[in-house]
Amino acid sequence: MTYLTCLCMNFTNAWHECKSFVTPWRANHHDNGFNQRAGRMGQSSAKLEGSGDTDRSPVLSASSIAMSFGATQAIREVDLDLYRGEVHALLGGNGAGKSTLVKILLGALRPTRGSIAVEGEAISFRSVRHAISKGIFPIYQQLSQFPDLTVRENLAAFTLGMSHGVLASRAMPSDEVMRGWLLEVGLTVPLDAQCGALSIGEMQLLEIARAIAQEAKVLVLDEPTAALTHAESEVLLQTIDKLRARGTAILFISHKLDEVVAVADRLTVIRDGVGAINGAMMENISTRDIVLAMVGKDVAPITEIAPHKEDVVVAIRDLRLREGAEPVCFEVARGEVVGLAGIVGSGADRIAEAIAGAAEPVSGEVMIDEATMRAGRRKEAVANGIGFVPTDRHADGVFSILGVLQNTSAASHGVISRWGFLRKRQEHRQARDILERIGLFPFQLEFEAADFSGGNQQKLVVARNLLIDGLKLLVMCEPTRGVDVAARRAIHEVVLEASQRGVCVIVASSDIDELLSICHRVLIVQDQAITGAFARGAQRQDIIGALAGAAA
Repeated sequence: MTYLTCLCMNFTNAWHECKSFVTPWRANHHDNGFNQRAGRMGQSSAKLEGSGDTDRSPVLSASSIAMSFGATQAIREVDLDLYRGEVHALLGGNGAGKSTLVKILLGALRPTRGSIAVEGEAISFRSVRHAISKGIFPIYQQLSQFPDLTVRENLAAFTLGMSHGVLASRAMPSDEVMRGWLLEVGLTVPLDAQCGALSIGEMQLLEIARAIAQEAKVLVLDEPTAALTHAESEVLLQTIDKLRARGTAILFISHKLDEVVAVADRLTVIRDGVGAINGAMMENISTRDIVLAMVGKDVAPITEIAPHKEDVVVAIRDLRLREGAEPVCFEVARGEVVGLAGIVGSGADRIAEAIAGAAEPVSGEVMIDEATMRAGRRKEAVANGIGFVPTDRHADGVFSILGVLQNTSAASHGVISRWGFLRKRQEHRQARDILERIGLFPFQLEFEAADFSGGNQQKLVVARNLLIDGLKLLVMCEPTRGVDVAARRAIHEVVLEASQRGVCVIVASSDIDELLSICHRVLIVQDQAITGAFARGAQRQDIIGALAGAAA
């Protein structure tokens, strides 16, 4: 126990001092909650104020918050009040300032101006650890468990880490207590199970169980359903309902408007660092209001795309991700956008990765024009004009410490170099052109990639791949996960522009609406094999039914 105590204390302290805040369950809720609320109010509003019970005092209050980084104002003025037993949704376009606000609420940043109060008492958080000690608990999009430790050890980590000295070992909760925490979130895994063996949904619930153990007053949920299956999303949202009923204040951050409308009681929208909607009750606001507040204009999904050519450019042959699996075989015509639809864990993303050379399959070939290459070899894939947008932009896509310019031009040095030297003027010109079209904000080529929001980092990865010299095939995994509606539209537009120039596109996504919007054809993936196909114009419910059958 001495070793575990020290390990948990050291890891927990390091985690909270150093970590920064960094996408079809909708089938039932989309029809019930979304449509019922969405049509209640049609008028837009530049600024909607909260209404309701004003007699209660907020458990967490942020007033007149402003935050500057040098000459850049990330937040100009935002107010936020979180009440017990309410789910408060926080929305905003990429780069609007919501991530900065959340970092301030969690003690990772100190505001330039403004005040924070917990249960009416003014406070200035010194660190994330300090915020947690006051009951403000983060559930990060990138989960914070220790994968090599057991469920028991992960549950105990925060309890031990928040204790001090010789008292830490006495703070170890009993198995009965820990099982109670798991039961409260509907998690039925053994305490001896290794955390790394759990599903993403189970790990998400484990994070919430740890918060319950700390008697969290406020839970901050960052894109909580982004990587979850249909069933896991339902369990998580049921857990949120339970937490609301027990009086927990929940800050719910998501780009999925249907989820927000279904689960939230109040809404705050930040635009350009200012509160555009401040704590409005959800029954008083329409989805059109929300979109207008976020981006300042109506953003409709793409419904019409240009037809593709008939000549086949790409052929996937006998691709197997494991021994005994059914071979994956399909073709892509010039300018065709092919979707791989699958629930999380179906293997859709792994098939895409193998085609792009980012994952090693058991067997398989990729034929592109006159060339044939073994699947799973990234260097050969790049040489044959295959671009790749990975699922995890943070770990595999963005060069965080490099600037916007270097991130954008990294795959096109052969075009912008002469005799081994970069031609800076040409580098600036090509980067500026693609980034203006994709809508990078703020438009600062000298900024480091780490300074940008997740959605803007995704734009950098997409832009870099579109600049590959001789690009023939663009493979994308979850290309718009965690981006706002305007960024989603911008990414779709530049990808479709590339397809009109003859580039083949393969999109692996768990977002059915995305695939229906931009694909000429959608392939259903189950157990790392293709089990069905739908032509453009297919109905959403038909694909949902095929995926549900695949999951059964």
